[in-house]
Amino acid sequence: MTRLLRNLVALLAAALAVAQVRDPLPVPDLPGYQTLKCDFHMHTVFSDGQVWPPVRVMEAWRDGLDCIAISDHIDYQPHKEDVRIEPARSYALARAQAEQLGILLVPAFEIARGDIHFNVLFVTDFNAYRGLDQQAALRVARQQNAFVFWNHPGWRRPKAEWLPVVDEYYREKLFQGMELVNGTTFYPEAFPWIEEKKLTIVANTDVHGLTAWEYPNRTRPVTLVFVSRRDLDGLKEALLARRTVGWQGDNLWGAEAHLTALFQAAVKSEGPELRARPGATVPLRLRNDSALPFRVEVRDSGSWLRGVRTVELRGQSVAGLPLTVAKEAPAGNHNVDLQLEVTNCHTAPGKHLVLRLPVRITVTR
Repeated sequence: MTRLLRNLVALLAAALAVAQVRDPLPVPDLPGYQTLKCDFHMHTVFSDGQVWPPVRVMEAWRDGLDCIAISDHIDYQPHKEDVRIEPARSYALARAQAEQLGILLVPAFEIARGDIHFNVLFVTDFNAYRGLDQQAALRVARQQNAFVFWNHPGWRRPKAEWLPVVDEYYREKLFQGMELVNGTTFYPEAFPWIEEKKLTIVANTDVHGLTAWEYPNRTRPVTLVFVSRRDLDGLKEALLARRTVGWQGDNLWGAEAHLTALFQAAVKSEGPELRARPGATVPLRLRNDSALPFRVEVRDSGSWLRGVRTVELRGQSVAGLPLTVAKEAPAGNHNVDLQLEVTNCHTAPGKHLVLRLPVRITVTR
């Protein structure tokens, strides 16, 4: 591509970005950390994708993301007769657009061995991987202090399996994370491995076509990463420290501490102090300032206060959580700790987020 054509492509990309509207996709920061919304698995025409690299940056900006990795296959280029293939080409073409739009761009690639695929992030020398098989490439990644994760562990299989070759790589410390979510697919058989193997959760699109077509209406999966500083070094440190949450559609997966902090930062009770007569039902108004969804039910509320149903607390919304006061409730002002179960926040296989919410209620006669 000539310099003139490159400049025209860059100008067109910039014009398209300005013409689009960015979804703010609000997600709160955690105490001591900034929250980055990330997608570490996507493709362009430089492997088996269908779009030019700057398009991926514009899509990420439009969808409210902070960070992406264009992870074209280093060993599979079906468009090589139409585009000049170099391992670092997609990263180089996307970098200026990322800088202009404030998107962190991670140098990355994907490498396959049959249906076993890994993504390598924070690549420092793409040429060092030329002609290598998967294991040799992962060893180079370790030498380059890259962050590596296993892609779609159940792809082309009835269910996810901890395969012998994967175990060999794991014992050699060649990867640190795993895609618990790829596209719209969650791998339940793989969820136990997160804690057993001390792996970092990632959730990515693996998008090949236009993201808006494949993931409309905030359905694209996102990896939430909690960083101490907003740069590539801070991102790598957080990934290695396992400070992530996977989010896709109506579900989130992550450590209890991270999910608790997200909920507490996002959701607040609002309105006046609750007042009710014995036998009456009063709604506790919950305001969710984030784009994250929460499905809330009362698990325990003491001896005389009852939660009567599950509440869907959609992103950026207010919902009433009905509480019924028992007839034997004592009159007066009371501080009650509601024990809530957030059933779409998954802390481990078969376990949901459980936390306490203080409520002030006056029982009148």
